[in-house]
Amino acid sequence: MGKKIIIYLTLLILITLSMLEISRAIFNYISQNFTIRESFYFVNDVNQKGTHWGAYKQFYPSYKKYKHMVINFKLTELLTSFSRVMNVNPANSNFKKEYELVTMLYDLSEKSQLFKRETAIYIPKTLDIYWDISCDSHMPPFIAPGITGMAMIEGLPFLDKNSCYTHLLEYGYADYYSAGKQAEYIEMSRDEICERAKKEGFVRVIEITENNEVGIVTITHECVD
Repeated sequence: MGKKIIIYLTLLILITLSMLEISRAIFNYISQNFTIRESFYFVNDVNQKGTHWGAYKQFYPSYKKYKHMVINFKLTELLTSFSRVMNVNPANSNFKKEYELVTMLYDLSEKSQLFKRETAIYIPKTLDIYWDISCDSHMPPFIAPGITGMAMIEGLPFLDKNSCYTHLLEYGYADYYSAGKQAEYIEMSRDEICERAKKEGFVRVIEITENNEVGIVTITHECVD
């Protein structure tokens, strides 16, 4: 009898803990979903953008607000927020250009694996939409390769640029810097782009830049002699 009681108590504890963990995950998911959608209304200021320090100024306060609503079942407030954030259109938001850029990167991710192996991406430092996508200056170089599956050339950040993330030798950057690699160009000409591409073993480079009349555009540089 005592053995059965121990087994039942153990099962009850496991089920209770599982339910609590499931509830926590659901609460977090709903709260984060609301916050991510609301973030398109945030002030588009590089100092308030990012996954760590920048997020403390806008993202985390909003997340805590929604988590409080969810945990306390404030349905009226949630429904009011729902009608506001669920129909947000990123193309008409404060982050319209960032949305266009990320959409462009996702389009490139659809290219074939052969194309990706032969092609690099180049984004000049003058494209602030990309390089100011986070207050952490060492985070943007991971975005284009992470989404497209293609390497970047001249993708290292400038060391003298202010950053909200002070651990500048993390993310593997210490290996680049110990090898003497660092950012060199604000902008590169076609010849400079192709010279670098050939050195790195690529046959073409897709340059993502901004045209004053059209907006963000891609320019394909074929670098085969």
